[in-house]
Amino acid sequence: MNIYLSKSSVFVKIATISILILLTLVVLILVTMDKSFGLIGGVILSLLIIGSVIYFYANSLDKIILEKKIIILKKNIGQIEIPMTDILNVEKLEFSNLTMTYGSKGVFGFIGNTMDNSISLVKDRRNMIRITTKNNKYILSSERSDQLVTEIKSSR
Repeated sequence: MNIYLSKSSVFVKIATISILILLTLVVLILVTMDKSFGLIGGVILSLLIIGSVIYFYANSLDKIILEKKIIILKKNIGQIEIPMTDILNVEKLEFSNLTMTYGSKGVFGFIGNTMDNSISLVKDRRNMIRITTKNNKYILSSERSDQLVTEIKSSR
């Protein structure tokens, strides 16, 4: 069993901290100062904002665990298991902008679905890999992406 960590790039760290500070200010303003929404409206909007932040934090990739017959994409809350027998292709991707159909574009990473229907769990766009399976495509990042690609290819 090998473990590959998914570390955030400087861009992701700055985007996450900036947005969290901004959203904290928005929540405080909605609940305390803005009377046009009323207290209940401010609380509801604040809960939606907090729920979105929790969702993207929960789905942020923490590490990739390679076992003999399975790859585990361990998120902050939950995990995705990919059987080695389902993998059709593994490739390292070059740095690019990820075009998302929905999801986060920097806060806790690039999390969501991309235009090519891949599930994105990227925290560093310079170290991305794509795992294509029978049912899904996953784009993820690891600090040792070259070694990860080599090991997955040799394990299949």
